[in-house]
Amino acid sequence: MSDGALDPNAVQGILLARARDLARPPQAAARGDTVELVVLAVGAEQYGVSSQHVQAIHALAALTPVPGLPPFWAGLVNLRGRLYPVLNLRRYLGLAGDAPAGGKLVLATAAGVSVALWVDEVPEVRQVPLAEIGPHLSEALDSQPGAAGRHGLTPDLLAVLDLETLLADARLVVQADAN
Repeated sequence: MSDGALDPNAVQGILLARARDLARPPQAAARGDTVELVVLAVGAEQYGVSSQHVQAIHALAALTPVPGLPPFWAGLVNLRGRLYPVLNLRRYLGLAGDAPAGGKLVLATAAGVSVALWVDEVPEVRQVPLAEIGPHLSEALDSQPGAAGRHGLTPDLLAVLDLETLLADARLVVQADAN
């Protein structure tokens, strides 16, 4: 064809090859080298936690304060007929500002405990290749509250939290006085 038109069979072949390439899962996902992260919005910050630790997400309805708890414990909530302690993630991570009047509770289980994490919003769930999660945060951040539960960063600066480490933090344990 000398007029510059493409051969229809060649065009069809190119389109079929592209469709096959697009239908194939990415190599990282095909090997299972990804983690599904539930994204938690806390103020202007966003954090990712592995979906394997998340059982449910609920709107915050009735929170019962408990006197004498450290400030990062907001109180108790009844979810599906069971009481859960509510961890104010904003206070635990040392972020400025107060939690919103509403917000979401993320029911999570890790380190042998179940808690409700109080966050502003849960905007998405996403797959992240493990190779894209950068190294632990710098040593300067390790002295901040909640730093022990911070695992690393994604390329778009989503801080990934390790709930096993976070919920094993000894500061979370509340013991009654034996008087």
